Amino acid sequence: MNLVLNNCLMILPGRKSAVGDIVVTNGKIDKILISPEERASSPRGIDLSGAIVMPGIVDAHCHAPMTLLRGVGGGLPLKRWLEEAIFPIEARMTDEDVAAGMTWGAMELLAGGVTCVADMYEHSLAGAAALAETGIKANVCRPGLAFSDGTPKGRLEECIDFVRNFSDPNNRLVADICIHSEYLTNEKFCRALAEANREFTRPLNVHVSETKREHEECIARHGKTPIAYLAETGLLDYGGYAAHCVWCTDDDFKIMADRNVSLVHNPSSNMKLASGFARVCRAAELGVNVALGTDGPASNDNLDMFEEMHLTSLIHKGVLLDPTVLSPWEVIEMATVNGAKALGRYDTGEIAVGKAADLCVVALDKPHLNPCVDAANLIVHSAHASDVAMTIVDGRIVYERSPEQSWIDINHERAEFDFEMSLRRLKIK
Repeated sequence: MNLVLNNCLMILPGRKSAVGDIVVTNGKIDKILISPEERASSPRGIDLSGAIVMPGIVDAHCHAPMTLLRGVGGGLPLKRWLEEAIFPIEARMTDEDVAAGMTWGAMELLAGGVTCVADMYEHSLAGAAALAETGIKANVCRPGLAFSDGTPKGRLEECIDFVRNFSDPNNRLVADICIHSEYLTNEKFCRALAEANREFTRPLNVHVSETKREHEECIARHGKTPIAYLAETGLLDYGGYAAHCVWCTDDDFKIMADRNVSLVHNPSSNMKLASGFARVCRAAELGVNVALGTDGPASNDNLDMFEEMHLTSLIHKGVLLDPTVLSPWEVIEMATVNGAKALGRYDTGEIAVGKAADLCVVALDKPHLNPCVDAANLIVHSAHASDVAMTIVDGRIVYERSPEQSWIDINHERAEFDFEMSLRRLKIK
């Protein structure tokens, strides 16, 4: 797939920006032309004058099929939100429902500049198949669950077989091991999954220390924090990415840094459910890779990663009473290259020669995006997902907005029909 982007303001590695041209060959960034001499002989392609081109955004923690549950259970704390509002509807979901919600979620992600997502949800094969058709990149999983009464039967085998047998002919999707959380599994399950992972050596996708209650109940059960417990079971032997980490201790962060476990910060969800504020600045100080995620659109209630960047910047300045923490460049890195690192995708996340051409184009055609004095500051503090004009995955344009219309490289009418049918069947509307 060959593509040329001319006259774009690029967000580049090294926390710098420059106007230039990007030449894409076979889905990879082949050339970045900045000097007048280089650009004089640059091939002509898409003129992106008046646009910022940044690396494709990585949503490192999502439950995209929860687009079906957007707005359900608002105002409830996490435990009641799950048990009273979310779980009863999820119990009625079918493969078709999850595929419809996943496709709808992928459309929202792609329209917001997200080129890669880590998604955790039930009906995992159906969800992964739906994602594969959208053109987005994804880390998918079969969430591990093990309740005290022994249900769900056969889940350990399902989790193992999902990773062992998963394949994507387009090489955009990969499978990771997963447990939902410490509190929705047991030690026998965790140790068995960790032992099986010696065959796969895949990172762990998991919720960790989202609430104070969860954190303290784990200590009461095991005499250890959730991170220390997961490390002791062997589930972190090959790294991972842990969502939330709101109540993690410094010792937890040291374990995470040592085990190559990334912290995925979800500020919108954590505030809506009143879970607290993850100490991401302290985690980074202790060597933890910090990425960003939206969480699901029932606890957010959107998949706007620009909003997550904005909130991340503001929250920690306010909490720490320090306007100098988390520069816009650091926040952009959390949403791009740090997210790629968290998901083990070292071929993306930066605009650099040899990297995959996964790109997000932000059009500066709105009043709130002018003047563009500082490109990084504009992305973090002014832009929205709706300002994305184009999303490119492996050199292929999968979303484009024009003054006349917007399109996504998905059968929109079919996706809308399936989504509406699922809403009706689940009696959400």
